[in-house]
Amino acid sequence: MAPRRYDSSRRRALAETTRTQILEAMRALVGGKGDLQDLSMEAVAKRAGVSRMTVYYQFHSRAELLEALADHMAGRGGMERMREVFLEPDPDRALRKLVETFAGFWASDRVTLRRIRALGVIYPGATAGPRDRDTWRQEAIRNLLSRRGARRGGGNGPSAEVVDTLAMLTSFETFDSLSHGNRSAAAVAKLLGDLAIAVVRGAG
Repeated sequence: MAPRRYDSSRRRALAETTRTQILEAMRALVGGKGDLQDLSMEAVAKRAGVSRMTVYYQFHSRAELLEALADHMAGRGGMERMREVFLEPDPDRALRKLVETFAGFWASDRVTLRRIRALGVIYPGATAGPRDRDTWRQEAIRNLLSRRGARRGGGNGPSAEVVDTLAMLTSFETFDSLSHGNRSAAAVAKLLGDLAIAVVRGAG
């Protein structure tokens, strides 16, 4: 009898399902009410219904798992819309789309995102993810403003003050502080978009 053919695609699909299961378990634990300092690979394995070795096979350390969780959250939160930001020909609309994209991401799971950022304070050496992503956000703003200046014939790049101000307006902390009472995520995005436009026009 011929040997059974190895189904690598099915194995990959199962591995991806397990990976997502682990990441969702991690998201639930991080977003819960427990002490973040007690977060462990064993706790994640128990929540996901898999063995501890399975978690270590997929993610070799807690730092790697947290980094993967940040990427998972970005996927869940619609960060793929950043492509639309840089394809938008109108500078003001592009800036508004940038603000709306980050506002939508922050709104997608505020509690978990708040606690992920707190983990960056608790474990600064092991969780560089939030800091790295903040740097990436600043770079995206700088690139967008540079393209805006090029379209309008501006010879100089955006000032550090304008980039820093827009980074503040698109940060989780700003979004979170404005999201209270009956103010919706869309209302916060509109407010921040108006402020971002005002900052850029005032600097130009």
